[in-house]
Parts: sequence; structure tokens; C-alpha cells
Amino acid sequence: MLLRILVLYWSFPSGKSAEGSVRPLRYNLTILTHLEGGSQNRYEGIVSIDLEAKKATRYIYINCRDLLTFPEKTWLVRWASGKTITTTDIKNSKKANEVYLVLDLPLRLGETYTMHMFFTGRLTRPQRYGYFAGRYDETPQIYYALTRMEPDYAHTAFPCFDSPLHRTPFNVTMVHHQKYVALSSMPAIRETPHEEITDFVWTTFMTSPPLATHQIMWALHRLEKVSNGVTATGEKITVWARWQVKERFAKAATITPSLLKNYETLFGLPLPNGSDWGGKFDQIVLPDYAEMHGGKGMMVYGEGEGGPSQNSLESLEVTLAELVARQWNGLLVTASDWNASYVRQGINSYVAFQVLAMENKGDYNRTFLLTTRMDVLSLDSQVETKAISVDVRDIRLNTFRKHKMCLLAHMIKLAIGAKAFFEGLHEFFQRYSSSSASTNQLWEQLQRAARRSHQLPIGVVLSTTMESWLKQPGYPLLTVLRNNREKKVTITQSRYYQRKMNIVSKDCWWVPVVYITKNISLPQVEWLGCLKKKAQVLELSNVVDQNEWLLLNVDAAVPVRVLYDLYSWRLLSEALLQNFSQISELSRAQLVDDALNLAWSGQLPYRVVLSVIKYLSNETSVAVWQTAITNFEKLQSIMRMSTGYRIFRLFMQLLIEPSFKANFKPSSEKSRTGKASETTTSPDAHSNATTSPATPTLSGMMYRLACQFEIKDCLTDAQQKFQKAMEQNSTSSIPEELRETVLCRGIRTGLESHWLIVRDMFFEAVNEKEKGALLNSLSCTTEYWAMQKLLGWALDADKVPKTLTLGLLTAVMRTYLGFYVGNQYLVDNINKFMRSFTRNDLHLVLSPFINAVTTKEELATLHSLFNKKLRFSAGSSLAALLEPAQDRLNWRKYNYFDLLNAIKNITVDKDSQPASLWNTFENSILV
Repeated sequence: MLLRILVLYWSFPSGKSAEGSVRPLRYNLTILTHLEGGSQNRYEGIVSIDLEAKKATRYIYINCRDLLTFPEKTWLVRWASGKTITTTDIKNSKKANEVYLVLDLPLRLGETYTMHMFFTGRLTRPQRYGYFAGRYDETPQIYYALTRMEPDYAHTAFPCFDSPLHRTPFNVTMVHHQKYVALSSMPAIRETPHEEITDFVWTTFMTSPPLATHQIMWALHRLEKVSNGVTATGEKITVWARWQVKERFAKAATITPSLLKNYETLFGLPLPNGSDWGGKFDQIVLPDYAEMHGGKGMMVYGEGEGGPSQNSLESLEVTLAELVARQWNGLLVTASDWNASYVRQGINSYVAFQVLAMENKGDYNRTFLLTTRMDVLSLDSQVETKAISVDVRDIRLNTFRKHKMCLLAHMIKLAIGAKAFFEGLHEFFQRYSSSSASTNQLWEQLQRAARRSHQLPIGVVLSTTMESWLKQPGYPLLTVLRNNREKKVTITQSRYYQRKMNIVSKDCWWVPVVYITKNISLPQVEWLGCLKKKAQVLELSNVVDQNEWLLLNVDAAVPVRVLYDLYSWRLLSEALLQNFSQISELSRAQLVDDALNLAWSGQLPYRVVLSVIKYLSNETSVAVWQTAITNFEKLQSIMRMSTGYRIFRLFMQLLIEPSFKANFKPSSEKSRTGKASETTTSPDAHSNATTSPATPTLSGMMYRLACQFEIKDCLTDAQQKFQKAMEQNSTSSIPEELRETVLCRGIRTGLESHWLIVRDMFFEAVNEKEKGALLNSLSCTTEYWAMQKLLGWALDADKVPKTLTLGLLTAVMRTYLGFYVGNQYLVDNINKFMRSFTRNDLHLVLSPFINAVTTKEELATLHSLFNKKLRFSAGSSLAALLEPAQDRLNWRKYNYFDLLNAIKNITVDKDSQPASLWNTFENSILV
């Protein structure tokens, strides 16, 4: 009787996760895929799982979602006796992603069984995860099928015990039409005809090393082998892509071995290799595919990752660098906490740029860091922003989460030192190799390395530090107050908002304060604490003399903004004017960005900002100018719709003309000398010569700005270039970097026939970058009918590829005519917008209209339209979508006249004439 009671007790479902009653030992997976198109895209399979019973039970919990399973086609075989155990029922668990099997006999503790389970699934799911189908080309349509299991979607592809804690070998066999190439994580060992299904074959793959369920991959495709290579340890690299893009991806197979070698050097740890490891890397390049992911033996990314130009390898190198990083931080060591996978992605993104910097791509590394910083700080300063640890399944915020984590990785490296940072990663990969680890275990390993090198104070705990950044939204504003009499500097923190708020946030962060002074060039690190959610105050004593400048957050070390007292701003302004190279390039870019954004939010007078940015006339750094231009364009988008635009334009002319003239050589002079103009160099610009054609040059940027703000020499030169292009019916005579600017200027002042010529060039162009430049230049028309026609193309995929739609709408909304025509077009076609884009893409496509708002009436129109037409999930809101527009109205109301008065003080004399007061601008520096 007692034995019967115990058996009944053990047989009750426990409600725990799948791995509570059994432990998987091996997966044998057979998948039959039908790719006939449309609803016929489906698959069926049998998964046979060797497992060990961890307790006596009649219930087996297994992860399974969006799949059909059948009790009569599910059974177990006991190894000890060969006896079959049938399944009487398959029921849904309380957990959404789990079912449990009811067996006719209980499992015996410690014994081994093989569970066989037949299942079917659809490949037509709209979400691109699990096992799904896609297509490209129209005549004929070509289909492919692909898996994406990360972070925890394996159970939507086949029933499994979906946990990163279990690593088991996989045997994969695919049954498919013979016209498709079958790939999996391991090399294929044989292909045999199917005896019963005509034109179908069996492709059997080598047994894999132990893998987590989300690391296994397979695919069916009809792409061509466009390149191949071999790594230093003998692994084969094969790149599969369409023949049309063969040249763009031909070098992928040679880039990958170099990246693997550099990562081995950086991490001090090679990847496992040998016959049982697989020895291959297949790269699948798909058209119209926006994701990138990888697992054992395979990497998948879109054609757009190769850059729009055959000469541009930067985008491809970045993509491959991040995917290769995942071979260590994702495959060798698996994340045990799926909801924190964004931490690994951000770190991989950061180390990818560290590796690229090893290949003399420091310029691109700096540009990426600054661009990422501006994007993150802009979004994270909004009232409606959320912590990156919240709503981790909201794919709209994937890029934001990854980029913010990338900045935090940069913060950790600068705070504890590069040596300790990479030593910590090395020890982390070595300690948890071929297993899983949590983010806290990663922080602990980095902390140990930092402690050994005496780079982290005892009172600072890295896991607590990171929690303050990951689990609350926003970032701090560091306020710096100098007391020269007592030789003290006081630093406090508060949450930074993009606009002035009446509320006082109690949020605080652990912040490494990295600073230098005029006489201390080696960065010093002190920590600003946050104990029991209460911000501490940091006091620095005897670090700077009265007449020495002090610079915080050296090289954009931390995602913060810094608000100095007026005396400190004056000293920094003077230092930039005297010799800007005494402050590093990243630090100058940060100073300019902080000053302009603090003025935007009303926390710094514009007269102070103008004193800081005046030195830009001499600036030679592309990265610094790119940072400044991003802020100037935001101001221009409001000023151009106001009566004060003439004054703003005059200020911009005075600011950019010196740099423009230093880098400009007229077309007529070029034709006489037969040489292109050379760019003035500086200590920060020495590596520009090694950058690719896709990297902006200072001369190209200044040319665009000069024409944009109507500097006469630029307008004359652009007109000459445009006229020559029209006569030749070709844009080849216009340098690629200047093409859009020249065409825009020519169309704005040209004839109707010129617009039609450029239109025809657009339709005939094949290169996507060329098509984008031609399309955007068409938006410069002043003809109503042409603007209407252009907007009509925006949602017509046959005329404008979706990859160019956002750029076109942005270009349209920046013009006077496009502003009015575009807003009406949105109101009339909002339903078409909703049909043409997914919810995630729709918010992005609507951003040009939101970022063009200048009046309350325009905001009210958008609010009413979106409220009526758009659906908002629990994780998003209408207020969050329209917050950038509200910020613009607040700036127009509270800061517009401050900027205007500051400009007037330095550009216009008493007679309201352009004056030489610019030359005496130093006299207006604050006292």
C-alpha cells in the first residue's frame, strides 16, 4: 500500500519546468520541409530525445509552442528493457510555452529512455523566429527556410527542453527538395534520394558537440557559393549569396579569418577546433533581411549589411566582427539569463569595434562611438523612456538596448583599464567555456581582474554599479561647481531630461568620474556613488589651480552630460580657441554635444554655447563636425520656419566659411591642375587617408554645409557641376560625396527638364547608394506637381525600395514645399502607411513627420490622427511617440529668443549690418 501511495504521489504533475523531472542527453532531429509557396510552406518532423529520469513520474514537461503534437504519435522506449511507454494525453501547462505528456507508466528514477515525438509546424508565421520561410525576387519567387533560435525560440521550431543550462549533442537530418541547398551547424556527411517522395533527398549532418537548444541552426536556400576561404586552423568558410551581389561579399571569406585571429589575440583564447567540432563557417546573405544572428557553424545576415556600395566594406566588417564575437560570447559561453541577452549583444558590439580598431580603423571606431552616444542620450533623455531591462521582448528597442549596453561596456573599460577589462573577459570565457553563465558572473570576473590591478576601489561593486544603469531609465547630469578660494570641485548628479521638468527625480547611478586638467593629461578616475538609492556628493580637492581648465568625462567615458559652472565654461572655451588639440578629439566632440544639448534643454545660456563652439571654424576633425552638424540640423529644422532664420543662417555662414574655404578648390581650378583638392590635416586627422570612400571627409561635409547655408562660392561651384552633369546626362563628373548636394542645388534652381533627367537617372541606377542620392535630390524641387509625384512613389515598392523610403521622407520634410505637401500626404494616406509597414517599422517611418513639427496646431493634427489610427501596445504610448515633437515646441517657446539674441550679439552691429564683431567675439566670453 505504501509503495502504491508513493507511486501516485510521484505521478502528480509538479507544475515545474521541463527539466525538473528529466535531463536531456541527446537530440536526434529529422525535419521534412515543404517550400511550395504561400500556405503550402510547412514542415513536419520527429524529434527523438535520449533522456535520464531524475525522478519517478508519469508526467514529462517539455517546451513547445505554435506546433501541433499528437499523443498517438508520441512514445518512449525504456533502454533497460526495450519496452514502449505510450502517451495517453498531451496537455497545456500553466506556462505559456510548455506542455506536459501523460504517460501510461511512470518513469523509473535514474534510468535512461528515448522519447519519440512527431510534430508539424507552419513556416508562414509573420515573426522571423523559430523556423520560418522567406522569399525574394518576383519573377520567379524564390523561397528559403531558416531557423533563428536566439534567445529562446527553439521550442517554436521543435519540442525540446529549452534551457541554456542543458548542452547536448545534436544529430540533424533534413528532408527537402533537391533544388535546395541544406545547411546546418555541422557539415553534411551524406545526401541520399528519398524513396517515396519524388525529387526529395535526405541530407544527414555530422553529430554536433554539446550545444544548447538555441545554438543549433539549419537552413534551406537556393543561393550561390560566392566565395570561400580557410581559417588559420583549417575551418572552411563559405559565403552564400545571390549572384547579383557577388562582388560585394566576395571578401567576406577573407575578412572572417582575420577577425578570428584578432579575437584570439584580444581574448587570449582560441576557439575549440578539430574534427568533432565541425570545422566550418557557413555565411548566408539574404536580400530584404534586417536581422543578423549566428550559432554553431552558421551566420546569417542581410545584403544591406554589406553596404550600398561595392567599395564600402565597413558595414560588412562591422557585421562580421559582431557575429564572430558571438562565437566566444554566446556560443563558447552561453547566457544563462535569456532576458539579459542584450548585455552580451552590447558587449559584442563594443568589442567588435575594438577589433576593427586593430586594423587601423580608429576613425570609424570614434565615429561609431559618438554616433551611438548621441542616439542613446537623445532617446534616453525623454520622459517616457524605460530601463533597458524592461520589456526586453519589445523588438523596437533592440537597437537602443544594444547601443546603450555598448556605451556601458566602454564605461567599464575606461574605468578599470583596458588590460583588466580584457583579462576579465579572457578569464570569463576560460572559466565558463562550453557552459552557461549569468551576467552577474560576468561582472564578478571583470571585478576580480580590476581588483588585481588596483583599478577598482573596495567600496565599488561592479554588479551594483551595472544594476544602477540597467534597471532604471535615463542617465545622470553631472553638475560641476568650482570653489577657487578653497581649491575644491564639487560634483553632484541628477537625472537629465531633454526638456526642463518640474519634477525632481530621485534616481541615482554609480558613476566613474574620469577627468583631466590643463596640467594633468593622464585621466584620473574617482567614483560618484549611489548608496541606498541616495546620490552622494563627490568633492575633489587641490586638483586644479584657479586658471587651469578642468575637463570631466574624458573621451566620452560614460553616457552622461556635464554641466560646468560659468567660469569653467570660459576656461574651456579659451583653451579650445588657443589650441584645440590639447583636448582629445572624443572629448571635444562631447563638449560640443553637451553644450548644444544643455542649451536645447534650457540649462545653459546660448551665449555660453556660442563661446564654446566658436573654435569650430578651425576644427579639422570629421567626428567633431559630425556631432556638431547633428545638433545644427535640429536647430535649423525649427529656425527655417521662423522669421529669425536669416540671422541663424548668417551665424552659420560665419562659423563654417573659414573651414570651407580652407578645404575648397573650385571646379575651374581643379580642371586646370588636374588634381582634387587636398584636405587640411591636423593631429587628429592623420588617418583620414586610410578611410574608405564611404567615410565622410571634412571637405565633403563643409561643402554640403556651405551650400546648405548659401555661401556664394559653394552655390556657384555646385551650379557649374550640375550644368556639366546635365549636359553629359550623367552624374559621373560629380564626386560621389558631393553628388546629392550638387543635384539638390541644381534642381532647386533648375528647369523642369532637369528634374525629369534626374528622375530617369534614378530609375536607371542599380547601385542603392546612387539611387538614394538621386531620389533625395529630387525632393529639392519647388514644383508642386513634382513633389506630389515623389511622395506618391514613397509607398510604391516597385518605384522606391523600402530601404530608401525613410531617407526620402526625411529629405522631403526638410524642404519648405515638402513640409506642407508632406503633412497633407500623411493625413490622406495614413491607412496606406499602416498597410505598407509593420508596427515596428511604422513608428520609424513616421519619425520625419514628427521631427518636423513646429506649431501646436501641427502637433494636435498628428495627435488626433495617430490616436485615431494607430494601435499602441502596453509597452508603448502615443505620448512617447510624439515626445520629440513636444520637445521642439518647448524649445520654440522657451529657448528660441535666447538663441536669436545670442547670435545677434555677435553677428550684427548697431546698424543691423553684418559686422566685424565676429572678430571681437572673444570679448563676449562670459565673465
